[in-house]
Amino acid sequence: MTSMINVFITSPLTSSERKIDLNSTVNQFKKKMEPITGIPPQNQKIWLYITADSNKRSEITSDDDNNKLSDFQITPYTRIHIEDTDPDEALQQLEKELLESENDGNNNTDGLYVLEESEYNKMSNTVRKWKQDQKLGRFDPEFNNKKNEIIEKNNKKSENFKINDRCIINNGKDDIKDIKRLGEIKYIGKIPEIDNENIWIGVELDEPLGKNDGSIKGVRYFQCQKNYGSFVKPSVVEVGDFPKEDLFGSDMDEDEL
Repeated sequence: MTSMINVFITSPLTSSERKIDLNSTVNQFKKKMEPITGIPPQNQKIWLYITADSNKRSEITSDDDNNKLSDFQITPYTRIHIEDTDPDEALQQLEKELLESENDGNNNTDGLYVLEESEYNKMSNTVRKWKQDQKLGRFDPEFNNKKNEIIEKNNKKSENFKINDRCIINNGKDDIKDIKRLGEIKYIGKIPEIDNENIWIGVELDEPLGKNDGSIKGVRYFQCQKNYGSFVKPSVVEVGDFPKEDLFGSDMDEDEL
């Protein structure tokens, strides 16, 4: 049985029928959806609707990024709605778009139907054309100045950090869930596997709320348990007196241990 099926993809700016491969991971799917929706993968919240006109929906969370699409109830002509979790912060949006554009050349297109670049450029109703007309993102004449401003601001902030500093990661996404991502800084520096310009902060988290073990694409930057590692920009890191929380709680009965 073929793993390729047709689905409806919707977002705040687009609506179209697309062919997807159920053997692709959620993370691969997100990357392929950026040119279609204009939403960077890290800003995408994915909702599955039973049918195109159904009001019943379920969410695919960021914890599912490494799962295959076949793990979810996606059938032919399922509606997949991609919500932008950060539509109003222009500067933050630019920063995230920069990261994705730097990685465009390394994206694997296997498993999803993708238009040829020349064909996509001929279309007049694409997100890219809309951004060009509105002079947004990389089409902004001040793009390089804003890019350098972001890099300089992040790199300057990293100078205040030291290895083993206690910290908290405030990236908005987890704040919504009231989850505190506390940990210790274990790496400060560039990560060529991500980009060659920004300083990145490697954090060993107190709880398994990360996505790695201190390594990126097979290159190790620090050692920690699986899912206890996270690499983030200095802009979302705050250092301070953040003691480890008691995971069991002081008011727990002995029978609950």
